[in-house]
Amino acid sequence: MADAEKGQGAAPAEAGPPSRRKKRILIGAAFAILLVCLGAVLTRQALQRQTPPAATQTASETGVVRLQELVQAHPAYGDLQKLLQERTELKARLQESTALPAPLAVQPPEIEQKPFDDSVWQKNAQDVIGRRAELERAQKKAAADYKASTEEDYKARRDAINAEYLNAILNIKLKLDNREAMGLSDETVAKLNADLDDLEAERGGRQIALYRDWQQEIAGYAKASVEKDFAASHENLEKLQAQRQTEAAKAQSEAQQRDIAAISEQMQASAARQQQALATQDALEENEQKILALESKILNDIASKAAKVAILHHFTLIVCDPARSLASLLPDDFRPAAGPDVPEKYVKTVSVDATDVTDEVLDELESDPPAND
Repeated sequence: MADAEKGQGAAPAEAGPPSRRKKRILIGAAFAILLVCLGAVLTRQALQRQTPPAATQTASETGVVRLQELVQAHPAYGDLQKLLQERTELKARLQESTALPAPLAVQPPEIEQKPFDDSVWQKNAQDVIGRRAELERAQKKAAADYKASTEEDYKARRDAINAEYLNAILNIKLKLDNREAMGLSDETVAKLNADLDDLEAERGGRQIALYRDWQQEIAGYAKASVEKDFAASHENLEKLQAQRQTEAAKAQSEAQQRDIAAISEQMQASAARQQQALATQDALEENEQKILALESKILNDIASKAAKVAILHHFTLIVCDPARSLASLLPDDFRPAAGPDVPEKYVKTVSVDATDVTDEVLDELESDPPAND
């Protein structure tokens, strides 16, 4: 029903007059053209937004030079290397000389006398012991010789004593052996035994006395035979001791003089090393001044040639690669200690649009080398 009603309502509209239909067609066409134009405008604007504007090409105002190549090409670079090598050698020499202790004025130590006295005492003791042993051997030999020469006489005197008592002792013994046959009483036998003991004791006493006298005679002879040598030996030992005391005092003095000479020599050598160190320090300072002056000259020459190139290119600035770090420009007392985090003396130059004119400055150096002062 609804569709039918719509169909019925639409039929009269299509059946309108021709002028009205033409008007509608023109309005639709105009609207379509407007849409097309609007799309073109929007598309153009979108394309303009997506496409970046062309960069304005301008001339570079900064130049850059590779400093190391220019320094090595400078005519004075060889002299600079010689000065740097000389500085290394001077530093090594200075370090070697200052590693030794400084000279000190010291008094040589006193040499103790006791070791020398002990040495003299030991030598004297050895002499005394040796001489005494020698005299004892001589004395024993003299005693043995005297004993051998007088032994027969001693035995003869001993036998003479035996002979004096032999008959009396023999008679008493015979009586005792035959007491029964002789009918001796007990009192008589006892008296005979007592007499026998007295005779034998008297004979033994005389023999012992004879032996002692003979031994004393041997000892006296042996002692007398070495008395002269003993006195001479004692005198010689006293002279030898005095001589050794003198030698010990001389050795002590010589040892003291050697110590004095050794210490004096060491002090002189140390003082000479210190003088050498001072001379090396002066030479090192002079070398440092020459290095600084020559480095300054080389850099000034490069700067003058770079300034000429800058004028030709209308540069406002020429930088070096590598450039001097700020830390290296500080005084020594404020400069950071060496380490992995400490900036180097020269650092890499960061440049965006700088023009490298190293070759041009190099040509200037080669074509017009600076004069050596």
